[in-house]
Amino acid sequence: MKRFAKKSAGASRGARGLALGALALACSHALAAQISPSLTVQADAAGRVEALIVLADQSAPALAPLDAGADYLVHRRALVDALRARATTQQADLLDWLQARGIEHRAYWISNLVWARLSSADLAELATRRDIERVEANPHLQQQLPADEEQAASTQPDAIEAIEYGVSKINAPAVWALGYTGQGVVIAGEDTGYRWDHAALKPHYRGWDGSVADHNYNWHDAIHDSTGNTCGNDAPAPCDDNGHGTHTAGTFAGGDGGSNQIGVAPGAKWIGCRNMNAGDGTPARYIECMQWMLAPTDLAGQNPDPDKAPDVISNSWTCPSSEGCVSGNEIKAAVDNVVAGGIFFAAAAANDGPSCGTITDPPAIYDSAFVVGATDSNDALTDFSSRGPVTGITHIRPDASAPGKNTRSAYRTSTTSYATLSGTSMATPHVAGAAALLMSVNPALKGHPDQVGDLLRNTAVTAGVTDPFNSGCGDLTMANHPNYQVGWGRIDVLLAAQAAMPTGHAVSPSISGGNGSIAPDTPQTVSDGATIAFTLTPDANHHVASPIGGTCPAGSLAGNIYTTGAIHADCSVTASFAIDTHSIGGTVSGLVGGSVTLSLNSGAQTQVVAANGAFSFADALDSGSSYLVTITGQPTSPQQTCSIVNGSGTVSAADVSDIAISCVDTIFRDGFE
Repeated sequence: MKRFAKKSAGASRGARGLALGALALACSHALAAQISPSLTVQADAAGRVEALIVLADQSAPALAPLDAGADYLVHRRALVDALRARATTQQADLLDWLQARGIEHRAYWISNLVWARLSSADLAELATRRDIERVEANPHLQQQLPADEEQAASTQPDAIEAIEYGVSKINAPAVWALGYTGQGVVIAGEDTGYRWDHAALKPHYRGWDGSVADHNYNWHDAIHDSTGNTCGNDAPAPCDDNGHGTHTAGTFAGGDGGSNQIGVAPGAKWIGCRNMNAGDGTPARYIECMQWMLAPTDLAGQNPDPDKAPDVISNSWTCPSSEGCVSGNEIKAAVDNVVAGGIFFAAAAANDGPSCGTITDPPAIYDSAFVVGATDSNDALTDFSSRGPVTGITHIRPDASAPGKNTRSAYRTSTTSYATLSGTSMATPHVAGAAALLMSVNPALKGHPDQVGDLLRNTAVTAGVTDPFNSGCGDLTMANHPNYQVGWGRIDVLLAAQAAMPTGHAVSPSISGGNGSIAPDTPQTVSDGATIAFTLTPDANHHVASPIGGTCPAGSLAGNIYTTGAIHADCSVTASFAIDTHSIGGTVSGLVGGSVTLSLNSGAQTQVVAANGAFSFADALDSGSSYLVTITGQPTSPQQTCSIVNGSGTVSAADVSDIAISCVDTIFRDGFE
């Protein structure tokens, strides 16, 4: 399993709060910025050190109240505008100070902080500023990957299931059968990057239109200064230097359209941001990706657009103290603001189990995240899945669990490579995909991550879900639901989808091309799973054309009554009518042998008749059309002459059948035959 959150040994998080550094100077009225003592030591040794300068105002922006039914995008835009405006105002003096000294820096509005490379002298000056709350470390540390995830990817796995077991376990295929595959929903990943051209990912990438790739607003690389990784820095197209990110994306939205149905929501689109290079993350990288998610930008990092933000973010990583998340609050404002922007934030619980109290690192310790534990194919909580309780938060963690052991998904090695990995990293994208399915079922859930979380929690399965390693954690046991081991249970997206479905669906009838009517002809509301019948009345000389169009599930046509299939979403019925057509014919008599050749309307149709009796040009003409039948070939063996009666006219509302072809022997003028 890919654990991108290896916990380091040392003091408890409660004892790791930031202390006022030796360089922090007292102001006459109040204490100024807190400087981490380790930063000065590192700066003295290396000349400069990466740091996060956190401004004093970390409060949530005060937004004007919105109507209950207001578009969630209106709220998101207002939030982004407020965050950017605050940063512009409050960071201005600090940015001027950094610019004047030629200090490399990068500002972030989502958390009101600035990343910079600082010397010990810079730190000393910053310690005197009252507009700064603290200066934190932003260390680079390669995390260790657990042994059970260190598996080689294979292009031909030992056994391929058309639908991967985890996808089936949470009942995603049953939701697909109802017509919901995640269509209309965007899932984002923040990870080691993505092999976007993988056969199971490319068709689902928002930046691919089927012929041309456009990575603007669909990809961002938060890696700017790494060395030795295969993707380099500021990659202009999605790239994965590890494989972990590609694997998670395959689980939330992948599928090659064939035997590799690996994704929970294959109808969704995905976008991505690289926040780790080969597993090396920092608070600044995590924050940068979250800022981009709330308002994606073009490849130049310009023109942020909150309307292009994803609906769901899958986060299979943690930020341990070794990466700079010492107090635990370093990335909290960013996570909280993403969720405040109406984005569902799924976060891995981590892989420090099976002991209780092992969910210790951001973002899994934040109330705003939906935290995911890992179960196996038998619904047993895995040994590695971290357990609660979590000190200092109001919610039970994890929220729920999902399949995360021996998960097969896409891998970065080639465009057709797959690998089997284990971890809460693998469980989390199952939940992200499930959230997308729910938004597909009920688009009104978009922008309301709290409602999506409630649906997943309240419908989670508890029967048969076990923890082989602990009878209980904290003051709860597995007999309690929720509990600190599996949360509310293992997710079941079918049950959640059924609970999410609107109580009524609008069915909109219409006519294409005229020539008839449909009744009722106004939108109708039907209960979920119900059918509805429409009467289709054609104009004179017309009939109902089949099949019936529209987006409602196909039904049946009996005479002029059309009944839809079972309806589970708003849909439409579109009827069309075609003009009646009639056959043109009659009888042939007197033909002794040979054949007579007939032509309809100057060769529009021809017919060779070799026997007396009825003839017909089938479905030849529309009602109201003129017709002319002529003889274009007389019998030659024996030689006869044929004539025609009633060979022209106008088609009315019935077939023409009174044309008479009479043939007689030819008599030569000398009296001999």
